[in-house]
Amino acid sequence: MDRSHKYLLWITVIYGFLFFITNPSMPAYLDSLDIGGRFIGMYLASGGLGLLLFSTIWGSLGDIKDRKKILGIIFIGYAVGQALFGLFSDPYLLLVAALISGFFVAGVLVNLYAYINDNVTEEQERNKMLSYAVSLYMMGGSLAYIFGAILTNLLRENLSNVFFIQAGVLLIFGVYIYFAPTDLKDTDHHLSRQNLIEKIKEVGRLPWVPIYTITLTFFISFAHNNVRRFLDYYIIDDGYNATVLGFILFFVGFVSLISNLWIAPFFLKRFHNFRFLQFQFLFAPLFLFLTFRTDNLLIGLYSFYLLYTVMLAIYEPTAISFMSDNRAVSQGVLVGVRQSIVGLGTTLGFLAGGFIYQVEPIYVFHLSVILLIIVFIGFTILIELKKVDVKSYRENYIKGVFK
Repeated sequence: MDRSHKYLLWITVIYGFLFFITNPSMPAYLDSLDIGGRFIGMYLASGGLGLLLFSTIWGSLGDIKDRKKILGIIFIGYAVGQALFGLFSDPYLLLVAALISGFFVAGVLVNLYAYINDNVTEEQERNKMLSYAVSLYMMGGSLAYIFGAILTNLLRENLSNVFFIQAGVLLIFGVYIYFAPTDLKDTDHHLSRQNLIEKIKEVGRLPWVPIYTITLTFFISFAHNNVRRFLDYYIIDDGYNATVLGFILFFVGFVSLISNLWIAPFFLKRFHNFRFLQFQFLFAPLFLFLTFRTDNLLIGLYSFYLLYTVMLAIYEPTAISFMSDNRAVSQGVLVGVRQSIVGLGTTLGFLAGGFIYQVEPIYVFHLSVILLIIVFIGFTILIELKKVDVKSYRENYIKGVFK
């Protein structure tokens, strides 16, 4: 692995750490401000709204300008939003701060994924790099839950300081990214210096298969992001503290790391992306359902939820790798559109989840199970429509093995 690839992976793990470090504090922080119910859903939805409205714009800016400097600006802007979230106590001003953070955070993964797709052209190597990136992002998030839980316990009398600490480190890291020299290639940047409007118009040239899979991404993001974020509140509301939450999410991240380092590359080499995606969403809803059917929540989380995590962890590199094969539009625009749909699903999911959680918390997870079953049906239909490609991929692999 060359130096530029290591640099990208390093940014990914640091981003995962800094993005998730305030999550263990959020339930207690909002509770200390006497804020709950619909506002929780709105704060969570703000990040999704940022993805929906600005992912394609950030991706396009990365195509046109220096993607490294765009990433630096994004980290600095995210620091401002998080500092304001720690500063404000009024629920509506907190929503403004959350929207600012959501606006900037929308540009991180779209530009990191586009960088990887630009810099790694060989398919199996690209699959491996994407698996590493997603793994390290989740591993950074897992470590963040441990450190975040420690900070929550240390600063329980003034939890706003957790957000100030996060903002300070984000600011330093953003300035470093902006000015640090790298040897990363920015293919789209060198090929074209179109203006932003012309770049965004490329969306109209998307082929039908990416459109189909991006549509399924809406249901996945709606379901999975609700599971990930409302699980924090569900665990705390069930009587467990931030330390327990931190250790659970640490194990989740560790399982995600193993899944992406070994499980995803093994299957992606042997099966077409669509077949692998169908397999994932055959088992994901089953494992999620069994998680909350277990009498003891912790047993369910350390068994079936970890298996669910394996299925969803290997989804992201599978889907992004497929995107890199479509060159009808540039990578920034293509991945940006996908992230926008992720944002739409996340936004609507969190808004709906906030209201559903007030009625009956477990219903949030039941709804996610239903949506993931719809995704399985969607990929089954896609395989029938593209069965020649799916069959050919498998046959070519078998031929290569027995040469």
